[in-house]
Amino acid sequence: MSSKSIVLERKGEKDGFAQRFGKAIPDGSLVFIEGKEGTGKSIFCQRFCCSFLVNGHTCSYISTQFTIKSFLRQTASVGYDVRKHLMRGKLFFISTEVMLAETLPKETFLDGLTTTKKLFDPEIIVIDSLSTLLNKSLNMDNLVDLTSFFNRLTGSGKIIIVTGNPNEWPAEIHNAFKMICDINFKVTRESMPGIGIVHNIYLEKFNGARHRFEPLTTFSVKPGTGLAIETSGVAF
Repeated sequence: MSSKSIVLERKGEKDGFAQRFGKAIPDGSLVFIEGKEGTGKSIFCQRFCCSFLVNGHTCSYISTQFTIKSFLRQTASVGYDVRKHLMRGKLFFISTEVMLAETLPKETFLDGLTTTKKLFDPEIIVIDSLSTLLNKSLNMDNLVDLTSFFNRLTGSGKIIIVTGNPNEWPAEIHNAFKMICDINFKVTRESMPGIGIVHNIYLEKFNGARHRFEPLTTFSVKPGTGLAIETSGVAF
């Protein structure tokens, strides 16, 4: 079974996340990154996207938060500059406000997403955030349509990474994604006695892992370098 490496070197040194996350994502995986607002779901999407591009793969990135200009500014500010990959056609970025047009009713967004073929041509598809995008159009009745659509894509070897905020859509839909995904990350902000607020990412499920992975990583986000592992358990 083939896979896509998530190793990312910064100034000649690996950033350590690939080693903690099983080194590679198997082809045909549905990855679900869950977390409340402001926990860091987007920065992990940017980190994964950057490593896939650096390792020679193609990505599409659907964002409900960024325009192309703000996305390029954001990724550059944390050291995940993807501008050259965009220029070379290796990265296809779309802001949902452009793709689905603000004039369209949100109830039609699910159809809009699944019929925009160009989004799903690349090897890896990142949708950040699915719960924001589909909170008005996804329900338990049409969830099966979306999951069978995703199954067709993963069945052809594509990797799909989606993020979801449990506060933005019904609990049963959120729990359904936790069940059907192959890999499940949960990003949190937690208060630790004597330390204060720490950022944690839990790797709760990893089907098809070929290497060791850590169930918990404490991290911080630093300007210019992006994600950093906090080994001491103290967030700076």
